[in-house]
Amino acid sequence: MRTPPQGFRHAATLLMTQSARALSADASPVATRTGLERLARELVELSVDMRAPADAADWLIAEFNTTIDRLPQSFDRTGAKAAGAAILARVSVRAADADRRDLFLIYVPEDRLPVAAPLAVELTKRRVSVAFAEYEVATALEFAGAVAQGLALHRRGAVLWTTAFDRAGWEPPSETDRFRILRDPSVHSAVAALTAWVHRPTSEK
Repeated sequence: MRTPPQGFRHAATLLMTQSARALSADASPVATRTGLERLARELVELSVDMRAPADAADWLIAEFNTTIDRLPQSFDRTGAKAAGAAILARVSVRAADADRRDLFLIYVPEDRLPVAAPLAVELTKRRVSVAFAEYEVATALEFAGAVAQGLALHRRGAVLWTTAFDRAGWEPPSETDRFRILRDPSVHSAVAALTAWVHRPTSEK
């Protein structure tokens, strides 16, 4: 199980601790169950607000179950854990939706500042959501992995194919309806074409 970032863990732990303390020691089983389900929903909202990764759901479920085990109240713990897990599973779905971008851009390190970053800024101004910070590649293996990851996570993608790629001797991947190779990736030449491509109606994708 992958551990979420420390800031999110701290906030989630604080929320669980405070919610557990707020439950009356003599609360009825129904009231306890209702309070725990409310806590699970609040944890989902927290994960969205803090942009927690999708795999934070597993950690949250484990910590939620530990919180239940520590409660002094008498209630159906197994049922409460199952209900909580069902709610907390939404974290992975909502995180994936929040992280999905219109476009991902693959580039080499030397092109980050002169090419990739300015292009991403101009695309964002045109209401195109862009993922690019995590798609900087320095080896052929990273390049292949970036293409596969980008297509799995985002709507469309492009590689900013400058002379640096030619010098490295890497083979370009095949173009598809969702992936393009920009051999002239300057901001002025690329931004209009990419914006139009990304904003096409769904039926044309």
